[in-house]
Amino acid sequence: MRSLVIFVWCVVILIFTCTASFQDLIHFGVLSFRWDGQPMFSEFLSPFPSAISKSLLFQKLGHIAAFHFLALLALMKFRSIPFILIMTASFAALTEVLQLYFSRGGRLFDIGFDLIGILAALGMVTIIRAKQSKQINFDN
Repeated sequence: MRSLVIFVWCVVILIFTCTASFQDLIHFGVLSFRWDGQPMFSEFLSPFPSAISKSLLFQKLGHIAAFHFLALLALMKFRSIPFILIMTASFAALTEVLQLYFSRGGRLFDIGFDLIGILAALGMVTIIRAKQSKQINFDN
């Protein structure tokens, strides 16, 4: 069952990242896909925009939240922190590369925002596990 929940969340992330217009999906419920067989890979290395809007901040918080939740789901299924980090970071990179093929702006810096969410989840769990381990040792 946990694997199914992880799979469904990954599909949700893929839909959000590959839809032709995230704004149309959020504001109007319009879900559409546009395939670009020859994407501009140079866009992947574009710098972070200098003009920061509320919409941009909302998108970046979405990256952090989506991958934070994915890491938490993975933690319910797997015990290995390094495995979860590799798995979720690889999926983050895949989603950004796929965006280039779906006429969206896949960016390297967005993987960084995804990693913030992943590392926050893994860090929280590591701290909680360490505290629980210390409590168990003190009780013995």
